[in-house]
Amino acid sequence: MALLKKLEVVQIGPGLAAAVCTRLLADLGAHVSCIDPDSSSPLAAWLNHAKSVANTAQAVRAALGSARLIVREESPELRASSSYTLTVLRRSNPDAVVVTISPYGESGPQANDPATDLTLFYASGVARLLTGQVDDLSEPPLRPVGEQSAFIGGLAAACAGMHAVLSDRPGACVDVSLQEALATLTMSELSRAGQSGKSWERKRLTDGNGATVTILPANDGYTAISPREDKQWAAWLAAM
Repeated sequence: MALLKKLEVVQIGPGLAAAVCTRLLADLGAHVSCIDPDSSSPLAAWLNHAKSVANTAQAVRAALGSARLIVREESPELRASSSYTLTVLRRSNPDAVVVTISPYGESGPQANDPATDLTLFYASGVARLLTGQVDDLSEPPLRPVGEQSAFIGGLAAACAGMHAVLSDRPGACVDVSLQEALATLTMSELSRAGQSGKSWERKRLTDGNGATVTILPANDGYTAISPREDKQWAAWLAAM
């Protein structure tokens, strides 16, 4: 698919959310150049598909100079000592849209707090909801495996970045918080709390309540289910 074949994109650094963002754009035909990407895991290698690596100073200058969209991922504290600060990027390209992905956003009291996929999953509130309702409130919240923050944050960054590009806003800076991106998965509960002042109850209220999006015990651990479409229901029935 080549919907974005004229879009020049640069990914800076090894962040997985940035890699998800630019992989989505590459799949739609964008030309993505990577500066210092990660390739140490099967997931990282898969996210590098259909991208090129700018591995010389000349290639880096050329990629930054022609980019319409630049995507970078790191905390504000680490970014201050980076070789690619916003000042440096603006010297190379004053008109490119710059999307910055970080755990808690570029400002605020948590901006430089350490974070992992696990801690972001809990900080967003998703873990409390995903287990479904339980009989024993001492049962701890669980989460499915996988880099949830990277995939949801990368999707949010791709949408925000393309919105800025298509809105023709040269020089725009977009701030993407992984925690806030994950929190959008619980939008219905955020709305409930805001409008009614009541939060979701972990205690099971009626038999089976909250069992369709949940984590259930299995012989070898746990299984996460979230059937929402016909094909997902069919697969879940086949698994049972």
